[in-house]
Amino acid sequence: MQSNIGFTLTRNSKKQKDKIAIIFREKRITYKELNSRVNRLANALMAHGVKKGTKVGLLFNNSNEFVESIYAVFKIGGIVVPLNTRLTSQEISNLVDHSGSSALIFDSSFLEKVEAIRQKSQKIDRYIIVNDEKRGSFLHYESLLQKASSREPEGIRVEEPDEACIIYTAGTTGRPKGVVLTHRNFLWLAANYCIGGMTSFEDISMYIFPLFHVGGIGTFISHIFIGATALLKEKYDPLDCLDTIQKKGINRWSAIPTIYGEVVNLPDHHKYNLTSITKLSSGAAPMPMEVKKRLAELFPNAGMLDGYGQTESSGAITQLSPKDTFRKSGSVGLPYPTNEIRVVNDKNEDVPIGEVGELVYNGYTRMKCYYRDPEATQEAMKGGWMHSGDLVNVDEEGYVYLVDRKKDMIVTGGENVYSREVEETIIKLPQVAEVAVIALPDPKWGEAVTAVVVLTAGVKISAKEIVEFCKNHIASYKSPKRIIFAENLPKSSVGKILKRELKKLYVP
Repeated sequence: MQSNIGFTLTRNSKKQKDKIAIIFREKRITYKELNSRVNRLANALMAHGVKKGTKVGLLFNNSNEFVESIYAVFKIGGIVVPLNTRLTSQEISNLVDHSGSSALIFDSSFLEKVEAIRQKSQKIDRYIIVNDEKRGSFLHYESLLQKASSREPEGIRVEEPDEACIIYTAGTTGRPKGVVLTHRNFLWLAANYCIGGMTSFEDISMYIFPLFHVGGIGTFISHIFIGATALLKEKYDPLDCLDTIQKKGINRWSAIPTIYGEVVNLPDHHKYNLTSITKLSSGAAPMPMEVKKRLAELFPNAGMLDGYGQTESSGAITQLSPKDTFRKSGSVGLPYPTNEIRVVNDKNEDVPIGEVGELVYNGYTRMKCYYRDPEATQEAMKGGWMHSGDLVNVDEEGYVYLVDRKKDMIVTGGENVYSREVEETIIKLPQVAEVAVIALPDPKWGEAVTAVVVLTAGVKISAKEIVEFCKNHIASYKSPKRIIFAENLPKSSVGKILKRELKKLYVP
């Protein structure tokens, strides 16, 4: 028996062939139907020269065709290169060329970008379009499926150590890096999620998280692994999400803190029956405690799971279980069963319990390498452990607390200030919808603690009032020297605040 991601779909197409695997728009696709379509696409790709090791770029919003393309490439041992749809054609072209992708499958809504990519990239020689009708010289997705066999692909053996994906980081601290993840990485991630209760057989889960992001594809793989049902959303709209939960009986929703923060501030959220939700999971950034408290009121039957990870960990390192949501306020939980962690200083020495240091980790979900970047790989894995770049401390029970990104720590007047602590303080103000704390150059202090604040619609608060509030709750040197009011904060494709972009906006 082969041990790979594609086999988990094959297995469930036999064990629960009539169970709904995917709901997308008006489509309800069973496991048997999904596996058949995946096999047809896999066989068609093989007929057009895609083989084990071939890199295939995928440019989609969430859809059943996106899922089918991912699993078809997995089944024949190809390497999936999911592309961020928010990037420009030039940025996508750069990633396609860097990855060495020789095929691109895309939704017709991105035709303009693809035409531009076609002019720039010399490496792609197969373009497959998902469209109602055939178009130009592109291969037509549905036509390929109609002509191909629905039998399992033959003549290829895909094993756990084989490469499955190259996922490019968001580039929040610089140029995106291609993270190489294997079938083993994702299979153990799925096992961890299922063991930790993040994913269950009974789940009907709503996906707004894009599948081109590690948090989307990783969680989705765990759903197919266990045999759950996934409802895919192409785009995020807060009221549509609440309406879908009510109408479709969604029991699990995964989102990021900025989205949950927006939902709890909706004036009409009380109009929806949200009692079907039993699990809310969060990741990509720490969730403010004030948002958690309001979520608990809005979703009365929901247990909250906080996850912490990064692309390099296949998406997960630790998890905070619902029973610890308020008992371990501010924690991101315990390491998953297959993960090991340490907290180290700049000399790679373990620090005492409770002291701040960098989190390093190891285990089955750790990436293989950065693609075509041996120097960055060696630097990230010095000492044999993956260096997260995150500053944390760990309590006596082993629970991890995120303090800050190592590069985001502010040194003001010789004192270390962790931006998250200041952000957690300011977000307690009901007038504040979002906040990001950054360091800006200062002739007196070296770096000045600066808070960029987005106010809740229709309310006012002065900079002086915010500073005074901070001084009443945290040390004076931690309080912002400057408050900047903004209409919005720059974010990545998954809603992570881009502090690097903020600094560019406000550095003199």
